[in-house]
Amino acid sequence: MKKHLFFLVILFSCNTQDFIISSTYQHWIGGRPETGSGTNYRFQCIAPANDSSFKIQSIKAHQKVLNYSIKPENFEKGDTLMVFAYKSIEDWNSDTLCKIDYQLYGKNYTLVPKELKQLERLLYP
Repeated sequence: MKKHLFFLVILFSCNTQDFIISSTYQHWIGGRPETGSGTNYRFQCIAPANDSSFKIQSIKAHQKVLNYSIKPENFEKGDTLMVFAYKSIEDWNSDTLCKIDYQLYGKNYTLVPKELKQLERLLYP
């Protein structure tokens, strides 16, 4: 009985926000004036559920709403996901550096990554 109770306590104490492995961003500059510049974001995470039960609704960082894509598009619980994002023109006013809104089994959650690591600037030729 004690083993079952211990297992249940551990199961329900698990935080759904522990699925992010890493979160980074990298500023880039093109080698010619017409190529421009920008910031790329990358989030690596473990899928907490399959693609029908887990959906990222929005990602916001550095005062902007981000456009994003998830690879692979179809996944199972436990798969490693790569989320690639870049800034849109839509502003987001907040003191928070980064925020991810997602849906898991029909309930809405918000995740604030513990760290958003800046990588060295990328200079294209």
